[in-house]
Amino acid sequence: MREAVSATLDDEDPGVPAERIDEHLAGCAACREWRESAIAVTRLARLSTAGTPPSVGEHVFAGIGRPKRVRRRDRLRAGLVFAAVAQLSVVVSQLLAPHLAQQSSAGHLGHETAAFNFAVAMAMLFVAWRPNRAGTQLPVLLSFTAILAVLSIVDLLSGAVGWYRLSSHVPLLLGVLCTVLLGLTQRGTPAPGTVAGEPSGETVVETDAPAPPTADKHRPPAARAA
Repeated sequence: MREAVSATLDDEDPGVPAERIDEHLAGCAACREWRESAIAVTRLARLSTAGTPPSVGEHVFAGIGRPKRVRRRDRLRAGLVFAAVAQLSVVVSQLLAPHLAQQSSAGHLGHETAAFNFAVAMAMLFVAWRPNRAGTQLPVLLSFTAILAVLSIVDLLSGAVGWYRLSSHVPLLLGVLCTVLLGLTQRGTPAPGTVAGEPSGETVVETDAPAPPTADKHRPPAARAA
């Protein structure tokens, strides 16, 4: 009966005659009290304003965050930019060093070294810009770093160079490390120009693929018969 009363308050079909509802309310004090409470609640719901809904968008976006892999890649790219800028400072110091201008041969050798260090800095910036191409720069960076490390150890043991000069190679080591780590984070992702879902560097060849139905349309009758 209370469901029928609630339906009448909402202007819906109560499912029972109205006379039966009135007869029941006349003899049931509990249902009359419930009806008065329902009328009060309905009046409040219809007359009061809904108010301003709470804004949960900022909390939702703050809780999402960026994937851990993307954050790690961004830190490595920032490290590469820092290493490239430091490497460019080495180039500037080489070009402006006064002792390189004393002899033409030594000056030219210094210019060659500065040019190669500039190219190394550009390679780091390229990897920072295109992290998915980190593997393309590793052969040059790793070979240069390996040879430089061996020669630096030899020069250090012979006393031809000091720790102050070797400290200028720290940006190079940092850039190579960031490039290697970026190359590792890109493993499993499609290389540029490949279809996502296909293994990178592999080509799918279908040997049993049927010929298109219109392949023989433009061939001469003799060729189709053969």
